[in-house]
Amino acid sequence: MNINFSGVTKIFQPDIAALTDISLDITQGEFVYIIGQTGSGKSTLLRLITRELLPSKGSITVGDYDLRRMRSSDVPYYRRDVGLVAQDFKLIPALTVYENVAFVMETMSVPKNLVEERTKDVINQVGLWRRRSMKPAQLSGGEQQRVAIARALANTPSLFIADEPTGNLDFHTAAEVMKILFAINAAGVTVVMSTHNQAIVNSSRKRVIELENGRLIRDEKGGSYN
Repeated sequence: MNINFSGVTKIFQPDIAALTDISLDITQGEFVYIIGQTGSGKSTLLRLITRELLPSKGSITVGDYDLRRMRSSDVPYYRRDVGLVAQDFKLIPALTVYENVAFVMETMSVPKNLVEERTKDVINQVGLWRRRSMKPAQLSGGEQQRVAIARALANTPSLFIADEPTGNLDFHTAAEVMKILFAINAAGVTVVMSTHNQAIVNSSRKRVIELENGRLIRDEKGGSYN
């Protein structure tokens, strides 16, 4: 999906400007890194895209959705088309790998046969089919992150949001996670990823959007982590 920010400002009460006058366009199929120091506004920008937050000023459109004018009843339908992976995984400890992935679709009343087919497909995609009966506590950090990715892919999203997905991983494990994200992008899915990982940004030379104190200070195709 395409993403458009036009003059977006987000102010948290009483007067904290998390983002100020952000305008940018991300086209369908792009892979974009969002970088900047802690507190620069990266997570706020992603939470606006997922519609966890609303802008104080300006407009945001994602595909055919106008996020500021969207009715609350339409938000769940929008989020079905947005995959989200966070740094802390957010897996359900009591469920197995298979159950964690299937649960997303079961809550949306997807037919059982489609749940089974899609769950198997995405667990295979992240290379964890042999771990499908294990619970999160039995997995490594990298494996838990891959389960989170599989869960986010369950509804075949057009947009994939990754908030510091490699932040708690070692170099080798982070590289394996990135291979999965690049494969998702190669299939035509728009990927927007926030990160502090300079090595990953510098090695892949994708588009880089840099924030500083809530302002967009750089938007560079084939960019690096300056």
